[in-house]
Amino acid sequence: MTRPARDEGSVMVLTIGLVAVLLAAIVTVASITQVQLQRARLAHAADEAALAAADTIDVDAYYATGTVRVDAGTLEDEARAQLAVSARRQGLAGAVLTRASSPDGTTVEVTVALHAPVLFGASWLPGRVDLSASASARALGP
Repeated sequence: MTRPARDEGSVMVLTIGLVAVLLAAIVTVASITQVQLQRARLAHAADEAALAAADTIDVDAYYATGTVRVDAGTLEDEARAQLAVSARRQGLAGAVLTRASSPDGTTVEVTVALHAPVLFGASWLPGRVDLSASASARALGP
């Protein structure tokens, strides 16, 4: 007479499998949240850089003619300087200014980019994603 197969130990295998799936889901959600937070911080830094660049109006031209024009010579420098300050404050090490321009002389358009780690912000872990954010601001008179 043969004995029926025993189920001992199969619950442990199922438990280990369930724990592995749950841990994978938690890591995935945490990674997606980290990337979204970095994207939001990058968008905020782009807004700050655009506002700083829009403040670089040509004061001499404004007082001479009354027209508000962005100073094209200092526009990119101001945006880059503000991005450096914002990046230090918001933990965006590696953020770069990819474009700063004024198509009409009064509106400033800024684009910043970041090659960010996916897993918990740790650069030594595998996985990176390219993020970019654009912002615009209009210059007003002093």
